[in-house]
Amino acid sequence: MTTSSPIRVDVPVCAFRPYASREYQDTFPVPAPSSVYGMLLSLIGVQREDKARHRGAEMALAVSELPGKSKVFRKLRRGSDLENTRPDYQDLLMDLTLWVWLRIGDDAADPPLSARIPAALAAPETITRSGGLSLGESSYLVDSITIGSAVPDQLVFLLPDPAGFFTFPTWVDHLETKRSVLERFRLSDPMPPSIGLATAWFQIGG
Repeated sequence: MTTSSPIRVDVPVCAFRPYASREYQDTFPVPAPSSVYGMLLSLIGVQREDKARHRGAEMALAVSELPGKSKVFRKLRRGSDLENTRPDYQDLLMDLTLWVWLRIGDDAADPPLSARIPAALAAPETITRSGGLSLGESSYLVDSITIGSAVPDQLVFLLPDPAGFFTFPTWVDHLETKRSVLERFRLSDPMPPSIGLATAWFQIGG
């Protein structure tokens, strides 16, 4: 079972740093599945310590087009020392339009995530949460999140592929890194949503 319509997420400025990045702060062209899951949990008011509540839900991701890039020169923190900062370049993505589909999968919660998102958007006054809604770091604020928008005729899908170029987490364990779940993905050529969705589904948490 999927949501009645895909979820559209618009983010004016964002970045998704690869784990292998060092001094130069580059970015993946799309968010990791774990980042999207975290954003959806924040939307419905689920705290980090309860994030396993909807583990097992299935998700499919696409973008309207690969976003443009901008480069900024800013102070960046190095390591755990808050005082250890120095200026360096960082890549930013501009005008990301993300499309998210959900279905129950092995989500055992009642109601499942695929039902809670539409309910939260229909009645936001019922949700208790704090702070702005972000995708990735807290400074990358979501401009709008909607259900029912017209889907473009062509989308670029994030497709699970054991030989894919990108390695993304579908689950992040902040206490024990070895328990995080990484999977391989590739980006498709632009294609109709009906075709892309046939092979785009993956499970949160593996």
